[in-house]
Amino acid sequence: MKRFLNNIIVITVVLALGFTTGCEKLEVENLNQPDIATVLESPDDVRTAVQSAFRSMWTAKKAYTVTMSASVAASHSSAAWGNFAWLDSGQEPRTPWNNDPSYGDADLTETPYYNLYATISQVNDALYLINIEGMEVGPGGRDNDMIRASAHLIRGISLGQLGMAFDQAMIPLEDSDLSLLEFQPWSEVVEAAIEDLVAAAQIAGAAPAFTWPSATMPGLTMNNSYISQLAHSYAARFLTIGSRTKAQNDNDISWSSYGWSDVRNFAENGITADFAPIGDGLSWEGGTWWDLGIKYLRNPGWARIHTRVIQLMDPAHWTRYPTNNLGLPLSVDDDNFNNPHGPDESPGIAYSDDARLLTDFQYLASNNFPPDRGGWFYSHYRHSRYDYPPSTNEEGYYMGESLGPLREMRVYENLLMKAEAMLRGGDAAGAAAILNDPGNERKVRGQLPDVAADQATVLDAIFYEREIELANNGWMLHFGDMRRRDMLQQGTPLHYPVPGSELEALEIEIYTFGGYNNADGVNTSDGGDWIKPYYHF
Repeated sequence: MKRFLNNIIVITVVLALGFTTGCEKLEVENLNQPDIATVLESPDDVRTAVQSAFRSMWTAKKAYTVTMSASVAASHSSAAWGNFAWLDSGQEPRTPWNNDPSYGDADLTETPYYNLYATISQVNDALYLINIEGMEVGPGGRDNDMIRASAHLIRGISLGQLGMAFDQAMIPLEDSDLSLLEFQPWSEVVEAAIEDLVAAAQIAGAAPAFTWPSATMPGLTMNNSYISQLAHSYAARFLTIGSRTKAQNDNDISWSSYGWSDVRNFAENGITADFAPIGDGLSWEGGTWWDLGIKYLRNPGWARIHTRVIQLMDPAHWTRYPTNNLGLPLSVDDDNFNNPHGPDESPGIAYSDDARLLTDFQYLASNNFPPDRGGWFYSHYRHSRYDYPPSTNEEGYYMGESLGPLREMRVYENLLMKAEAMLRGGDAAGAAAILNDPGNERKVRGQLPDVAADQATVLDAIFYEREIELANNGWMLHFGDMRRRDMLQQGTPLHYPVPGSELEALEIEIYTFGGYNNADGVNTSDGGDWIKPYYHF
């Protein structure tokens, strides 16, 4: 399927916003962006602009983006194909991210970067007209708070995603002098995002009752309550997975002015219904609400689930597919093959007490990746939970074809964040109670025994649930979880550079991160000890 980058958006963000860094300024007259008064002539225009920004924010994340390559970089998915930077991101040893604007997969970072900024620009215009120009939307300004709460929510989520993915970004607000904007470190971007999310929750909580039209986010009731809840849950997520190192994460989220007690507070006020708009089909089939990433991360013939994830469910399974000293996959007839459950079993078959191994994952007897690209890409399992038609799961979750609920954030994720915050605050029993709740997924779907209220045991169980139950949910989720535990393979970027096309437009030297020999523990992972005994080099 052909991928493309909307050049109008690129021009709008790079030129119209006049992004600068330091003393460097892009001296280009903008002929592509009319002034706000021309675009948003009436209060109805403002209302429509913010309503449409919900979908703009969604598609910025759900088109082909870096989360697809990050899943392979995080050893959650595995794919040896050249598509979506999979082959490059999964190399062993790890290689630097290619940030050249001419790189065939440059759009993976460009798409979220430019599209999220286009969304921010959209809601900033609305906030400017209401907060600074005094526009009233609805009779007597009745809808002003609905617009403001929604705009802060959308801007907060958009900034937070930029802070999750990139090492730095700019923070344009409705009253910013765009000519003075400079790049800020990722931590400041996330802090600004949380400030927006807190504002969204406060405004929504104090505002008269409002509800957006049902088409705003299909299947969701976007009212005061849900906007406030969603803002709290996203604030919890950005704090939970934002850390670049285990030290930052474990030291009460040391990069932030917030800590684990704040994560608990945010989660306790978070969503009680999944953030999952109803998909109506893939974009090239006429759909308007879709998730293109999961289409290929679970599609037969494309990506597999990394053996590391299967080994979590079956400790006898491989951590990494067996290879020879050149990294080529071992034949089943090789004496060193070590089939997990003995030579008479199917190659790479797994067994588990977790019922989800059979309902959410599909065993495939053979591998279709080119062997000369590296045996470490091999896996006999794929994620099948969201298939259409169902292959292993009868729940009717057809997210893989963008039909039905598109699970970006689930109530269970919110509960797991609460449990982790409780645990890190010293309440192991309270955290274990969430995992052992007979109504929660670990018991209902996994059919697993209770977890003992022990610090290390509960923490392992929380991460286990995030790997298994939340598989292919959430933007950059698995990458963030591996990053904050120092589990990204050595040489994996800890975040991605500002796209080379943006740097080139601003006449800034192109830079990048990654590479096994560049591991500094700041921008490039120096961890991944779990896999090093299995390397072929």
